[in-house]
Amino acid sequence: MKKLIHYILIGIMLNWNVAVFAEEDSGCEWKTFEETDTYIMENCVHPDGGYQARVRQKPVEGLNITIVEAPKKKANPIKEFKDKVEEAPKVAEKLEKIEKVEQEVIVTEKKVKELKEEKDIAKKVEEKVEKVIEEKKLAETSVEETNKPIIKEEIAKVEEDEKADEKLVEQATEKEWADVDAEKKISWMELHEMLPRLIVENEKVKAAELDYEAAVESLKSEYTAYYPQVTISVGNNWEDDRTPSKGTHPSNSITHDSKHGVQKSITVTQMIWDAGRTNALIDKAKATAQQAYYRLELVKEDVVMEAINAWLNLQKAYNTHEANKKVEANAKITLAMTIEKVKKGEGSKLEQLQIEQQYRTYQTLSMTSRLGLDSAIQRFQNVWRFFPHNIAEMPTPLADLLGIIPHQGTEVVNNTNLKIARQDVIIAEEQLAFDNAEFKPRIDGKLSYTEKDGELSGGYDTHDAQKEEWRADITMTWKIFNFKNKHMTNADHHRLNAAHSRYHDLMRTTDEQFKNAWNNYVLVEKNLETLKRTVEINDEMYKLTLADFQAGNSPIMAVFGMKTAHLMSEVAYQNAQIDLQIARYQLHKVLGLVNPIIK
Repeated sequence: MKKLIHYILIGIMLNWNVAVFAEEDSGCEWKTFEETDTYIMENCVHPDGGYQARVRQKPVEGLNITIVEAPKKKANPIKEFKDKVEEAPKVAEKLEKIEKVEQEVIVTEKKVKELKEEKDIAKKVEEKVEKVIEEKKLAETSVEETNKPIIKEEIAKVEEDEKADEKLVEQATEKEWADVDAEKKISWMELHEMLPRLIVENEKVKAAELDYEAAVESLKSEYTAYYPQVTISVGNNWEDDRTPSKGTHPSNSITHDSKHGVQKSITVTQMIWDAGRTNALIDKAKATAQQAYYRLELVKEDVVMEAINAWLNLQKAYNTHEANKKVEANAKITLAMTIEKVKKGEGSKLEQLQIEQQYRTYQTLSMTSRLGLDSAIQRFQNVWRFFPHNIAEMPTPLADLLGIIPHQGTEVVNNTNLKIARQDVIIAEEQLAFDNAEFKPRIDGKLSYTEKDGELSGGYDTHDAQKEEWRADITMTWKIFNFKNKHMTNADHHRLNAAHSRYHDLMRTTDEQFKNAWNNYVLVEKNLETLKRTVEINDEMYKLTLADFQAGNSPIMAVFGMKTAHLMSEVAYQNAQIDLQIARYQLHKVLGLVNPIIK
């Protein structure tokens, strides 16, 4: 029996091998669908329906070709980020080192404070003088005697020692702060290396990755329908047959035939043909796994956009607050000058009140911008998981990692939401194909072997008796009347139409989003040039107004107004540069091209 089971299992392994989730990129031919003087836009469609697009700059003398294309399908869309995290473990160590150094600085400051309290120079000098006087038996010496050279020398020595201690403490503190600043600068310089870790450790990314892995396992499970199903059973059976003999009552007798024993069997069932049911389920599972892949891509894109927005908005909030602080300080100085002039009878009380009004306004704006900055810091800390030190030194993140700007006529087929919606259509199509297959016959093959022993028959013990049974069946099953399947088919047909409608609606919405993002990008870019010119004009006007004021031809209110206009135009220009980056990232987000290059 054991040998038989072994032979059957070996035959199964040799004769029923099925490839699971094996997809090869058959490749495709790139075709040009738009060409200008500066770039070429190409696309290709894979035989399985996959789509890729890219934008190539035409060769320019002295420049290399830049290629922007949709990311190719990978086993896991965040694997490259995990690999980068493994390659750069020092990033986390640097952050920990920064925190450690900061804690050490706090402890050092505390020690410095305690040291200064403990080592009061005047007290130490007095104590030392008294000790020297006592040692030299000069306790009864007059005050004039304390001016002896030996006493003066001891006092000078104590003072020198104390100053040396203070200098050492100051040097140590300066060194600690220098180390902290150096680490902070390094962290900003290498911040792009932190993006992979941010993606990998994000909870939403982890959840989406697990969903994707689950979908892949579900796909593999659907392939098992091609494998034979093997069943082994062992049982202890008892049977009692009672057969009445022929004759008239009451002369009839009853014959007893009792049997019991152990029964062992192995059955192999193989699906031969199921009218496409299994293929439909596998294709549906493929589409579901592909959809989970795209959902993971979408979550990754959202996390990247969230991180970059937190970064850029922090820069904007910082610039705005710094500008408001400068205007407030300028208003305060101007107000003080005006008050002094009024006291001397050289100024106007009305002008003083006007400037004071402006000062109170900008004081309020400064406090409001401070709240905005605090909120931006909190948002940054929640997203990036560390406190942003030295905000003024923050570089613009990943500015060169998106490639060239897409053309206005670029199609939005790579939008990740569209890819997800497209998989909904495929899933609905395959479910409908399965429903239709349910109306067709199914053919299965079955091979079984049964062994019975230990029977007792007709009152005679036959424990050594064995019975072996081989059986091979081919069965066709056909559900002729199944009204439930009919209604389920109708329902799935409606779901398919609904998926098509949602996909086309999303395509129109995405196309609108792209156009809006493009128009916003163009508007911000044009506004940037205007703001730049405004800064230049305000700077020149401020210089001329200041010269007129110094010559006595303009009031101080005019100088204050032009200085304020100059400062606000500068911050507007700075923030517009950041807005241009935000618009650029949003444009790539709509196109499904937010796949930053990891240096």
